[in-house]
Amino acid sequence: MFRDQLRDFIDDLRGLFIGDRTFGDTALPPVVFVAAQRPLGVGWGAALALAVAMVFVVWRRSKGGSSVYAFGGIATVGFAAFFAVRSGEAEDFFIPGIVSAFFWAGAGTISIALRRPFLVFASAFYRKWPLNWYWRNDVRPAYSVVSMWWVIYNLGRGVGQFWLYSDDRVELLLTFKLLSSYPVSVPLAFAAYVYGNRKLHRLGGPNVDEFRLAKGPPFAGGQHGF
Repeated sequence: MFRDQLRDFIDDLRGLFIGDRTFGDTALPPVVFVAAQRPLGVGWGAALALAVAMVFVVWRRSKGGSSVYAFGGIATVGFAAFFAVRSGEAEDFFIPGIVSAFFWAGAGTISIALRRPFLVFASAFYRKWPLNWYWRNDVRPAYSVVSMWWVIYNLGRGVGQFWLYSDDRVELLLTFKLLSSYPVSVPLAFAAYVYGNRKLHRLGGPNVDEFRLAKGPPFAGGQHGF
């Protein structure tokens, strides 16, 4: 079972970072900004970071990638560059990321309290599964638990970045941002994937195919994906 889950998870990663629904290309622009802003100034650092983001957009579009994610990436870098150039302070480049981390921690907490865990919407968007399947009492609790993991993760990122931002430690802020992104989020996503599937099995609900076919209990379960 573990090998099957690992194989399914790797396929998902390929879809996220290689396919047309990619979430990648966000790590290099901040590195370029921090490296360039000290010798060249904040303005040039922001311009070069934005240029790198634009190169990724052009490359993704040439490969037939989704416009939503391609232009979403450049919008994120552009927003960060705006804050840095407006104030002239390099650390302000990281304000959008800090705000985003706290926002998702807060929004995630509220969504869990309302019994509509935010991870459901991300999963439904990516996998195109029926939304009503997620709201079942023998399905939803698995997503509530895993959503709380991501709330804690985002809160930790937000607090860590804000502390370094307040202390004007730009290089350490960049290091923390990078080390707390994919090196943490990918193993966390795999742990959530394994736990979530096992939790679904213990809850005894239908898998997505059984739900679509309106089958009754007892259910086979055995969901692929999460």
